[in-house]
Amino acid sequence: MRTSIMSQMQRSFSIELPKLVPLQLPSRMETHLWYVIPDEVKSTSLLKQYSQLLSPPENDKVLQMRGDKLQKNALLARTLVRTTIARYQTNNGVDPRTLMFKKNMYGKPEVDWQNYKNCSDPPLHFNISHTDSLVACGVTLHVPVGIDLEDKDRKIKHDVLTLAERFYSTDEVTFLSTIPDPEVQRKEFIKLWTLKEAYVKALGKGFSAAPFNTFTIQFKAGTNGGYNLCKEETKKCNRDWKFGLLELADSHYAAVCIEDDQARAPMRTWE
Repeated sequence: MRTSIMSQMQRSFSIELPKLVPLQLPSRMETHLWYVIPDEVKSTSLLKQYSQLLSPPENDKVLQMRGDKLQKNALLARTLVRTTIARYQTNNGVDPRTLMFKKNMYGKPEVDWQNYKNCSDPPLHFNISHTDSLVACGVTLHVPVGIDLEDKDRKIKHDVLTLAERFYSTDEVTFLSTIPDPEVQRKEFIKLWTLKEAYVKALGKGFSAAPFNTFTIQFKAGTNGGYNLCKEETKKCNRDWKFGLLELADSHYAAVCIEDDQARAPMRTWE
């Protein structure tokens, strides 16, 4: 799997909302990861323009958020999804304002491609994640994708191993218990959390379908950042899923998980 990183900052949007520049579709084993840093979007007039891209129900949901910061992040998240998807579809005349979405039976958002019968390009899959200071959107072709963001400096109020014993598999608890440095242990706990969240979101069936303690994320020895997914009950590893873990904006861990529907491909990341 190859992960391409795109930064969609304030300068990438225009108040005039011009036609978006078309982008080449991701390859089958490629994930495009777009992100925006909310603190860099300071223009009130620009945020008002973004709100014009959203549907009335979306704007209602944004306004229901408590506090200006949460409303701003929700607005940027929805804007990022619409403009990102539209970049790959502009040859077919898809305006970001006309995109329609639906949820699968488990509540995972999807583009409702049935409304675009003239769309000749294969449908894209997307997933979104955000923290207080970063919003990201992952895009793939043909295969489901799940992404998750976690702040690298996220504080853990309780003992790391106590939390791990509650949420993680026995192999993951054992791995964390072998780390003597508390700071390194905290970081590895967060990395595991990020990877596990990405898998559950890619699966698209909700957390009840894949509780964290029922599977293990295992570093794949001899690889450059590769991971295996192993079932806790059988200890068998499933090669149908591929993972990537990287850092975004020098402040976050970002995990990407996609379903592997073809021959294995090497993991490469670049910014």
